[in-house]
Amino acid sequence: MPIVQISRIQHRRGKATDLPQLAAGEIGWSIDDQRLYIGNGTVADGAPAVGNTEIMTSGSSAFTTALTYVYKGYAGDSTPVQTGASGDFSRTLQQSLDDYVSVKAFGAVGDDSTADATAIQRALDELYSDTDQDDTRARRILFFPAGIYRINTALTIPPYAHLVGEGPDKTVIRNSGNNAVAVTEDDDGQGFGFIGGSSATTPTQIQIEGMTFRNTVAYGGVSIDNATKVYFNNCKFQGSYAQGGADASTSKGVTVRSTTALPCSNITFNQCQFTKFARLVDLSQDVTNVRFNDCDFNISYYGALIGDEWDGSTTNGMSVGPRDVHFSSSSWSTINQQAIWVKPKNTVEAPARNILSTSNWYSKDVANSNEGVGSIREVPIIQYDQDECSSVLDFFERTDLRRADGSSELNAAPELQGIGISTKAIKQATLTNNTSSATTIYDFSALNDKSFLIKYKIKRATTYRVGELVINASTTAVSYDDTYNESNGDVGVTLSAALEAKDSTAGNETVALQYVTTNTGTNATLDYQVTIIA
Repeated sequence: MPIVQISRIQHRRGKATDLPQLAAGEIGWSIDDQRLYIGNGTVADGAPAVGNTEIMTSGSSAFTTALTYVYKGYAGDSTPVQTGASGDFSRTLQQSLDDYVSVKAFGAVGDDSTADATAIQRALDELYSDTDQDDTRARRILFFPAGIYRINTALTIPPYAHLVGEGPDKTVIRNSGNNAVAVTEDDDGQGFGFIGGSSATTPTQIQIEGMTFRNTVAYGGVSIDNATKVYFNNCKFQGSYAQGGADASTSKGVTVRSTTALPCSNITFNQCQFTKFARLVDLSQDVTNVRFNDCDFNISYYGALIGDEWDGSTTNGMSVGPRDVHFSSSSWSTINQQAIWVKPKNTVEAPARNILSTSNWYSKDVANSNEGVGSIREVPIIQYDQDECSSVLDFFERTDLRRADGSSELNAAPELQGIGISTKAIKQATLTNNTSSATTIYDFSALNDKSFLIKYKIKRATTYRVGELVINASTTAVSYDDTYNESNGDVGVTLSAALEAKDSTAGNETVALQYVTTNTGTNATLDYQVTIIA
C-alpha cells in the first residue's frame, strides 16, 4: 500500500435525507440526527458491496436498526446453522438483548452496599404488575446476576413472577429491616389483608430459582400470603439464629398467611436450604398441598412447626389449618428440639391432616438440646399431636448410635411420639444357634402406649417361616402374638417381647424384641420390617 500524504480531510455534511453515495473513505456527517457515515468504495476496490457504512456515535441507532445479530450455532460444527427459510434470519442487537431482562437494567447494583430495594421493586412491578400486566409478553424472566442486593424492607412479589439467580450464596437478597425478606402480593400491589380487592389477580404461578433470601435480624425469610401455585427451586432461606439460642416466634424461614376466602395451596420447595431461623418452617394457617423435596434443614430451635398458632377461628384464615404437608428425601441436622412437630394451639375440629415424613435423614444432633446422643433432655424427633400423620422409611441416626455404643444410659425419648404411624426399612439379623436365654434383636421406646407390627421372614438351612408379630406395650405391661406359616419343617425359633429399664431413671422405658433358638447346628437369618403405631 502506497504512503499518501494527507494534507486535508474532505467530508460532506447536511441532512440525513440528502446523504449521497460517498466515495471510498469519504466521511458524511448527518447534521439533523447526529450520525456519521463513511463510503465503502467499489467492489473492484475490494469492498463487499457499494454503499455507506455508519460509524457508531452517541447519536447512532445501531442497536435498534443498523447492527444485526445472526445465530451462528456451535462454532466447531462443520454444518452451518440456517436460521431462515432461505439464508439466515437476522435481528437487531436491541431485539436480541431484550430476550432476557436483568434486574440491573432497572438500577439494582448488588454490591452489598447500595440500597437496591427500590430498583428491584420497580422491576417486579413493571414486569408483572404494570398497566400491561394482562399481556403475557410482559411477564419476562427477571434475572439476578451474582451479587448481594441489600434491602431494608420486604420485597413484594406479584402474580406470575419468575425470578432466576445464579445460585444460593451467589445471588443474595439481604434484608436488614424488621420484616420478612419477601412477601407475595396481588397484581394491584395490595398486600396481606387487602389481597384480591377490587377484583385484582391474587398471587399465583410464582417461580423462584437459584437465590438466597437472607435476613440479618430475627425476622422471617419468605411469607407466602394468599398464594397458590408457588414454586421454589434451589433456593436458600437464611436467618440470624445462632446454634443453641432460644425460640423466637418472629424468626421463621418460611410461613404462610391465609384468609378464609383465600387460603394458600400448592406450594413446592425443591432442593432448598433452610438454616439459622428459630423456626425453619412455621405453618399454622389454612394451606393444602405443601411439598418439601430433597431439602436441607439445619441450625434452628424447631425444624417445622405445624399448627402452633392455629386457634380454630373461621374468620382469619384458620378454618381448617395446614393439611397435606409432605417432607421427603430431606436431611435434618443441628436442631435443638423436634424436627417436625404437629402442635395445634387449639384441638377444636382437629386442624392438621396428612402430615407425612418420608425417606428423611435425621442426624444425631436433632432433638437433644444440642447436648449430643443420650442427652437427658432429649425430646421426640417427630411429634404428632394430631392424627392422620405418618413417618415412612425415615432414618434416625440418634437411635442407631445409641444402640451401637451399648450404653446403659439409653434415654427414653422416642423417634416418633403422638398419634401417628412409623414404618421402618427392612433390617436383617442373625439368630445364633442354640440360644437358650432370651436375647434382644432390637428395642423400641415403650412410652406413650405403642403397638408394633413386625412382618418377618426366617430362613434356617432348608426351613422357612413367614409371619407377623404383634406387640402391645406400655411402661408397665407388654403382650405379644406371633402368627406364622412354616415350610419344610420347624425352623426352631421363638420370638417374644419384654420390658426393660435401660437408663438410670426408675421404671421401664423400652420394649425389646427377643428370640431363643433350638440346637440344629445352624444359625437362622431374620429379615423384618417394623411398623409402629404411636
